[in-house]
Amino acid sequence: MAATPEQVRHAIRTYMQAWATGDKALLLGIFAPDATWEDPVGTPPFIGHEGVSKFWDFAHMGADQGRTILPRIDQIIANGHEGILRFTMQVRVPAENKGLDLAVVDYFEVNDAGLIQRARAFWDESCVSVPAGMELFAPNIDQAYES
Repeated sequence: MAATPEQVRHAIRTYMQAWATGDKALLLGIFAPDATWEDPVGTPPFIGHEGVSKFWDFAHMGADQGRTILPRIDQIIANGHEGILRFTMQVRVPAENKGLDLAVVDYFEVNDAGLIQRARAFWDESCVSVPAGMELFAPNIDQAYES
C-alpha cells in the first residue's frame, strides 16, 4: 500500500524538525535505508543512510564555531505518496558576519512505511540572498562528497 498524504506531511514535518533542532538521528530515522537524496538536483545523489549522514555532516561543518542553520517553512503540499516543501534555509556565521538565505523547493517520495525514499532539492544561484548587513556565506558543495 502506498504512503498517504498524511504520512507524507508527517515525513516532511519530521525532516524539517530535524533540521530545526540539529537532530541527525531524527533525520536519519525518517529516510529509508536505501533512500536517494539529490541536493541540488543535477549533483550526484547521496545514497542510503551513509550518504544522508555525509550530507548532514557537510551542512553542519562549523557548528562548533557558532554556525547556525534554521529552516523557515513556506508551504507543504502532499498528493498521494509524494510531497513538495517550499522553504528557506537560513545559515548564519556570526563570528565572520556572514550569512546565506537559500530558497529551496524539495520534492519527496515517501514509501509505504512512511519513510523518505527519494528526496530532490531544487535550487540554483537565483535562490541565494544575503541577509542585510552581512557578507555572503558560500559553502562548497564539493566538500560533501569528500571522505
